[in-house]
This record gives sequence, structure tokens and C-alpha cells, in this order.
Amino acid sequence: MWRRALVVAFLLLISSVFVAEPALAQNTTWSAQYYNNSSLSGNPAFTRNDANIAFDWGVNSPGSGVDSDHFSVRWATDVALAPGTYRFYALADDNIRVIFNFGYNHVIDTFSSGQVNQLTTGDVTVSQAGTYHIQVDYREVTDQAFAYVSYANLATNPTGPSFSAPVPVTSVPVTQNAWTAQYYGNSGLLGDPIAITTESSPSHNWGTGSPIGSVPVDNFSARWTSMQYLSGGTYSINARADDGVRVYVNGALVINEWHGASGQTYSVSLSLPAGQNYFQVEYYENTGNAFLDFSINQTAGGGGVVVPTSTPQPSGALATVTAYRLNVRNAPDPVNGQIITRINRLETYPIVGRTADSYWYLLNIGGAQGWVAGGFINVANGFNIPVVTSQATDQPTTSATGNVVTATPYNVVIRSGPGTQYNRLGLLPVTGTASVIGRNVSNTWWQIDFNGIVGWVSSQYAVISSSSNVSIIPVTG
Repeated sequence: MWRRALVVAFLLLISSVFVAEPALAQNTTWSAQYYNNSSLSGNPAFTRNDANIAFDWGVNSPGSGVDSDHFSVRWATDVALAPGTYRFYALADDNIRVIFNFGYNHVIDTFSSGQVNQLTTGDVTVSQAGTYHIQVDYREVTDQAFAYVSYANLATNPTGPSFSAPVPVTSVPVTQNAWTAQYYGNSGLLGDPIAITTESSPSHNWGTGSPIGSVPVDNFSARWTSMQYLSGGTYSINARADDGVRVYVNGALVINEWHGASGQTYSVSLSLPAGQNYFQVEYYENTGNAFLDFSINQTAGGGGVVVPTSTPQPSGALATVTAYRLNVRNAPDPVNGQIITRINRLETYPIVGRTADSYWYLLNIGGAQGWVAGGFINVANGFNIPVVTSQATDQPTTSATGNVVTATPYNVVIRSGPGTQYNRLGLLPVTGTASVIGRNVSNTWWQIDFNGIVGWVSSQYAVISSSSNVSIIPVTG
């Protein structure tokens, strides 16, 4: 909050400088070039016009194609100045320099002095009226990033702006709990995983090698899941990847960069509740180098996007799967309980509740709930698991409409909702058919019942018969 107040105050002061000096410049638009490196080298990632040099990026990227760390910016403008002495003011994290009219001696240069978060000034004497060129170079190294530059004629504004550096946001890395890792021999997280392991973090640098002997060096994918116990507050979630990465927090998709890449960094600021928070990180490798850097950092202050907690977890109990594949049902009944998904050996999920005899446990699986048999899990911290009703969880009724879909020309992923952001429940194999029980309003997704798995498939690849009466299919999502 203090930081935002200081930034707002500074912006107002910059505005007052320009108001006090109406003849300062005929053109106050800055031509800006943003580079995805800290040396202003090569071609800029993007260019644009900036009205002022007054930016506080925090720990985020300044724009598309530029990482949140190790970037640089060059601003330039031509202004009409009357004779007089002009004072330039600069404040930056990390470094900034001001070059006047292509001069060899820089008016301000913290590149060489190493000053960070300090107000720096420099004076220029203009002997005759004319048009002059101003260039400002900025370099960001790591963590916080902000840049402010202003100038004024000392004859009309002798004191200039009175401002302080924005209060840096303290960023403290979170010590992560263990992650369950699943590795797939394809780039789409399809089918059963080749390997399931427990790892300390999703962060890896495989280079041009393989994560595990049975996983190919190219065109593989991985999924990590973990329950992280947080104190509550604002958190920066950061992922740097080659190639694609997705991050879910408490079931919400917060980073979605599922495309080829060469090491771009993606960050999001979230406001997370105290207690258990469920994280899911997905990654795929195309070809060449393969790496993923993932971090969770607690930051001071607020302002992050509010993400709700996953379905309440009253006791902190966790279930680790001991079976190779375990059915998850919508009721604690091996006969009448419908299979809603399947989970794998060594995966760990929070426990919501249990039956009175402790034969069945209700788990939170990526924000959804389902029942598993207690004989196929190991329970940790299970002292205060509440007994909950044994009635079926809220799952769609499998009421067939007489319509079927056929997977063509590929296998089709079955998801928990009508969209690619929803969790994967299973796979409808190519040429396989399934009963249709619902649809979304636009008919782009069908809700199906495939061998007891109730979920959603894309109508682009799960094709319904041309003679079907779509109007009788209820809208269920």
C-alpha cells in the first residue's frame, strides 16, 4: 500500500513538473524500444510510444516477449527548449542513464556508479533555443523493476520533484513441500504416465537429455501436483520454460503459456488464503533444450489476484495412492458409485472426509471431490478427518439422449468441464464412441458417459452424427 501511494505521489509530482514548465517541449512522446536482454542488444522484442517515463513493473514483465528479469529499455525524444539550465531527475531499479543531444558525457549514469533506488540528478545548460535530442537507457537485472525520469527549467521550477524511491516489495521464496511428478512419452499429457516419482520441485534443466531413461529426449510432457501450506497473503508465482508451461492454483488456471518457447519468464501475483493451497504445474518439451524453472515467493503488500482456496480441507490429512491405478467414484460404493476419474500410484491428494467405518475417503482432486477405497491409500495426519455424508457427490446424471459421438481422427481427451483449462479425466480412443448426455450452449463441447467416466469432449474431434437431434440434448455446462 505504501509503495502504491508513493508511486501515485511521484506520478502527480511528475505531472506538476510538466505543468510548471509549459514551454518545456513541443513533443513529450518517447519512442521506446524494449529488449529481452539487459544490454540493449539485437532487435527489440517490441516498440511503442510512451507518454512519460514513469513505470513501476514490480516483479513483472513490461510487455509481451520480454522476461520479468534481465531486460532493458531505450527511450528517445526530440524537444524544443528555450535557453536556460535544465535539471534532469532519475530514479530506477536497477540502472539508468540520460544522454543529452548525443553528448559523450552522460547527464546521469548509474550504469557505471551502480546506484540503485536513489534519486539522481544532472544539469544541462542550453545556450540557445532549439530542438534537442534526449535519450534514456534503462537496465533491469533481477527482482524489482521501476524507472522514472523527469526534467525542468531551473528558472521556473528550481526545486524539481520531491520524491522517494518506491518501497521495494520484499520477496521471500517459499520452501516447497514434495511434488508428485508424472512423465509422459508424448507432448500432450496423454494416456498413462511412463513414470511417477516424488520430487522436491518442478524445476529442472534437462538440456538435450531425458528426464528419466524411459522418457524420450524430445516431445515429452510432465505434470507436477502438490499441496503447499501457506501463511496467507500475496504470492508471486513464476515459471520460466522451454517450451510450454501451465500453472493451476486451487483449480484456477493462472499461467497458460502452452506453446513453443526459448526460456521466457511468466509471472502472476496472487492473493492466497492461509492453509492448504493446491498447485498443479504442467510442462511440455518440443525439441532442443528442455528446462523449467518454477518458484513461489511471498511478497509484501497486497493487490494480487484473489484465488479461492480449493474445497475446504478441515484436517490437513493427505492420501497417497498405493494402487497402480485407483478408481475415484462419486459415491462410496464399488457397485453403484460412478467412476469420475482415475488416479495413479504415489500421487498425493488432500482428504476432505471419510465414512464412519473409514472404509472410504473423500479426496480433493484438482478442485473436484471423489471417493476412493481406503485399502488402496496411505493416510498421513489422519487424526481429525471428519465423517461426512455418504451420499453421492454432485456429479452429472448419466441420462442418455440417444446420441453418440465418435472420436476422429485422433484420440480425444475427456475433461472435467467444457474447456481445455479443465482437468483431464480420461481418453476417448480414436474411432471409439460414447453416449452424449449434455452440451454447452454453443455446441462446441459434448458431455459424455464413456464406460462410467462422465466428462466433456471437444466437438471438433468427438463428432456427432449428422442426423442427430441436437435440440433434445440438455445444456449442462
